[in-house]
Formats: sequence, C-alpha cells, structure tokens
Amino acid sequence: MSVQLAQEGYAPKKESAPGLVGKVNRSTVRLGGTAAIGGCVTMIIGAALWGTSGTDLWAALDNGDMAGYLTAIEPVKGQLVANLSVWILGVLILGVAGAMLSALCTQRRPLAQVARVCFQTAVPLTIVAYMAMLAVVVQLGGDGSVTAVSLANVVGWIGARADDLATALIIGIGPLFISLAGRDEWVPTWLLRWGVLVGVVGLLSVVFIYLPSMAAYGFIILPVGMGWMIAAGVVLLRQANAAA
Repeated sequence: MSVQLAQEGYAPKKESAPGLVGKVNRSTVRLGGTAAIGGCVTMIIGAALWGTSGTDLWAALDNGDMAGYLTAIEPVKGQLVANLSVWILGVLILGVAGAMLSALCTQRRPLAQVARVCFQTAVPLTIVAYMAMLAVVVQLGGDGSVTAVSLANVVGWIGARADDLATALIIGIGPLFISLAGRDEWVPTWLLRWGVLVGVVGLLSVVFIYLPSMAAYGFIILPVGMGWMIAAGVVLLRQANAAA
C-alpha cells in the first residue's frame, strides 16, 4: 500500500506541532516573539543613552534639585532627545508585542482582553510621558530661572509619574494577565510563575510612587518585567521554529 501511495505521488501529511502552533498562523507566533524581544532591546538601547547622559529626572524630583537638573541637561540635550525618541519607538514595538501575545491566548479570552487593555492604556500614556520629558529637555534645558524651574517641576512630575504607571502596566500587569490567559496553552509553568512575580512587582512599583523613601525600589520592575518579555519572545520563537 505504501509503495502504491508513493507511486501515485502522495506523501504522509506532516502533523501539526502540539500547543500553540497549529492553532494559529506560524508567522503570527513568530511576529509576537520577535516584537517582544525587539521592543525590549530597543528600550535597553534607550536606557543606555539615558544612563550615560549623567542626568536623572526622577532623582531631581525626589531631591528637589530641578535647577541642577536643568543645568546638567544643557550639554547633553541631543543625547536625551535621542534617548526619549528611541524609548517612544520601543514602547510602540512593545505595544505590538502585547497585542500579539494577547491574541495568541484563545482559551481564556476575558483574561487576554484585560491584558490587551493594559497594553492599549500603557502605550499612549508612555508616549505622553516621554513627550512631557522632551518638553523639559528641549524647552527648559539650561534655563535656571524660577519660572523654568517651577514649570519643569510640574511637567517633569507628570512625565515621570505617567511613565512609572505605564511601565507597571506594560511590563508588569499586562504580562501577569497574559501569563494567566496563556497557561496550559503556550505559557509554560515557569513563565507563568515569572508572570505572577512580575505582576506583584508591578503593583508594588505603583505603590512606591506614593512612598518617596522607597521610590528607588520601583525600578526593580525594569529587569524583572523586560526579562519576562524577552523570555516570552524566546518561548514563542522556539515553538514557531519547532513546527517549521
């Protein structure tokens, strides 16, 4: 019988890989994984530009030294503009990743929809935050007048706190609900546990906004949350490649 099938030009059909791939288009899985990793890499590049500038808006707000911050940013305006521009691009890519990862969760759609709302809220909020920071850098950098310092305190506070909240949503609460929505479907147990940890850290980072003495601990969400996004991207790419 097998000889007859071979002679007639038939070949056994390749079975779909278990799990996510086979239920959705492989290119969709690959795009979600690539966006998750690419968004984090872009954000890390932006963070390198920010870190090497020697300026810190959050520290200036917490220490009441906005005048010193405005003086410090004058010689590195171009670098900070590049930093914030790269961050805007990065958060857009992470928004795409969040939408794709949410769409891949087909068994628990309500939880996936909550995750999607987190990303849909965080992306525009982050862009507004970075535009506020850009306004401080471009319009007020180098101006030590009382008016400039007062305006920078207000606009800078809005930008920094909006960024804190959006960060908790996009790499904290969002990943938590994606982990819950995708468990037993494409999210392995270890990534689910990581997602729960990220969600808890994200909630704490929001609480720390109102506790200036503990504000520095809120930055823990960055390595933990972006690490989850990168890990989720790797999981998806491996599943897509395994089914190729």
